[in-house]
Amino acid sequence: MTNEMIIAQMKELCRSEGPEGKRDFFSGLRAQGLLHRRPVVMSHGEFLARQLYYIEKWVWVLSGMLMLFIIWVCSMNSGNYPFALTPLLAVGILAETGRSYRWKMAELEYAARFSLRSIVLARMFLVGLIDTAGLLIITFVVRSYLTYSLSRVFLYMMVPYLTAAFLGSVYERKKRRDAGLGSIVICILSSAVFAAAPIFVSSLYEESLTIIWAAAFIFLICSLAVSVREQMREMEEPIWN
Repeated sequence: MTNEMIIAQMKELCRSEGPEGKRDFFSGLRAQGLLHRRPVVMSHGEFLARQLYYIEKWVWVLSGMLMLFIIWVCSMNSGNYPFALTPLLAVGILAETGRSYRWKMAELEYAARFSLRSIVLARMFLVGLIDTAGLLIITFVVRSYLTYSLSRVFLYMMVPYLTAAFLGSVYERKKRRDAGLGSIVICILSSAVFAAAPIFVSSLYEESLTIIWAAAFIFLICSLAVSVREQMREMEEPIWN
């Protein structure tokens, strides 16, 4: 059997029926003026606002409850351990990072109008922005209960949060198809480490170490940005033929 005969048989076996109602479908689009209409251009603000509806509600509930709990703990006790609760806030942003992979929807979203990279980045930005705004509000509220300056309270709140967010983002990038339990464990362990740290380093919250906290804050911001960039770059790799 020649190659031409094999190709002809393959074409016959793989032949699909013509689409039914194709002409009527396009006639309907033409009658409604939709045939050559381009998709409505959406601004960045509208895109971000619409993503708010798709972020799971438990993320906001958890963040709100944790923030209120931190304020309550600070008002009841002036110790340092309330700062160790902020890593738990990172659970929300990490959950949104890997949700498409956990629900096995990533391949479909790669072919959607808005790329998976844009969607994930937008949701991470929204959750991170609201978490940071919440921590800023907490900083101003609990300042009256603590003996530290405003800038030091901010650093003590943000460094644990960024630590969990950075470590969790690296984990999500490497193990993004798991059930998300690894990221939760990372947040809990980060919280436990910062809660126990003053026991082993008694001078951890002294003013002389503020420069160390500031350096850690800058380092974690840069590291998290690099990790997110790598994660977004990996989302560009799939090529559809």
